[in-house]
Amino acid sequence: MRRSEKVIKYGVTGYRRGFVTLTAYILTVYGQLKNTYMKVILLLIFSLFTCMTKSQTTIYHPFPDSSSVWNIHFNMLCLTGNSNEYYSITISDDTIIQSKTYHKLIIPFVESEHSGVCDLTTKGYKGAMRQDKANRKVFFIPPSENTEQLLYDFNLHVGDTVKGFLESYSYYPDTVKSIDSILVGNTYRKSWRINTCYNINLIEGIGSTYGLIVPSPGCSTDHADYSISCFQQNGQSIYPETSTICQIITSIYSNNKDLDQINVYPNPSNGTITIDFDKADLKIIQLIDILGNIVIEKQLVNQKKTDITNIPNGIYLLRIITQNKMIRNVKIISCP
Repeated sequence: MRRSEKVIKYGVTGYRRGFVTLTAYILTVYGQLKNTYMKVILLLIFSLFTCMTKSQTTIYHPFPDSSSVWNIHFNMLCLTGNSNEYYSITISDDTIIQSKTYHKLIIPFVESEHSGVCDLTTKGYKGAMRQDKANRKVFFIPPSENTEQLLYDFNLHVGDTVKGFLESYSYYPDTVKSIDSILVGNTYRKSWRINTCYNINLIEGIGSTYGLIVPSPGCSTDHADYSISCFQQNGQSIYPETSTICQIITSIYSNNKDLDQINVYPNPSNGTITIDFDKADLKIIQLIDILGNIVIEKQLVNQKKTDITNIPNGIYLLRIITQNKMIRNVKIISCP
C-alpha cells in the first residue's frame, strides 16, 4: 500500500481515536476539578471539539438519481403585480444524449397565483442531468440543447468562484463564503454558502436552495425569490426536517392555500413589518439576515396577526412555518 493510501485510510481513524482519548482525558480532569469557572472553560473546549467533528464530515453523499422530489416556492414582484408559485421537480426516465446516460427532470404541475405581467413557470421537461460520483460533480443539459454544462461542483473551497450553469453574471460573481455541515435526515452533509444576498446554499446530495436548476442572480436587486420548501428521497422527507410534509405537487395543493393567505407589509419597510394571517394557522416566524443568522424568532399561539419591529437596515429572509410544517420564504427589505 502506498503512503498516500495509508494516510487516507488511517488518517480519519487516527483523528477519531485521538479525539476519543482527548474526550476521556477532559472528562477525568473535569471530575477532579472543584473550581466552577475551570469546569465551565473545560466544557466550552469540549463543545468546540464536538462541533469540529461534526463540521469535518468526510463522507460524500452523491446526488440522487431516482425516487426524489424537490418542492420549490417561487415569488416575484413584477409589472403591476406579483407571482406566487409552488411546484415539484422530479427525476423521470433516463435518456441517452451523445452516448451518455442522463436523468430527465420534470415539473408535473405548477400551482400559480399571479397578477399583472409576470413570467410564469411552465410544467414539463426541464432538462437532463448526470453525475460523476468519483469527481463529485453534476452536469446538466438545459431543454432544447445538447451540450452539457457543469451544474454542481462539490469540491469547492472558500474563496472559489462558482462556475457553470449556476454562474452569476452580475458585477460581483458568486464565491464560496463559508463551508459548514447541516443535518439532513440522520446524517450530516456539507453545505456551501455561495450567496448572502439571496441566502443561496449548495447542499451535498440536494443541490442549490435557489430553485435547484436556476442560475444565481448574484446581488442584483428585484430578482425572483426561489427556495426549496422541502426535499424527499425514497418517499421520506429529509430536508429541512424529517417531520416536514413533502408531497409531490400534481394538482391544486390545498395546504399551500394557507400560505397564500399570508400578507406581509409594508415591504420595503421602515423597520417595522406586519404579518397578517387571519386564515392561516402559523407556528413560527423567523427573520434571517444575509449571513444566515436567525436574528428574530417568534412562536405563535392562537394569533392571527403579529409585528416585527426595530429591524436594522438591510435585506432579510422572513421564514414562515405553519402548524403542518409548510414553509414560505419572503424577502424583506428594511430601510429605517
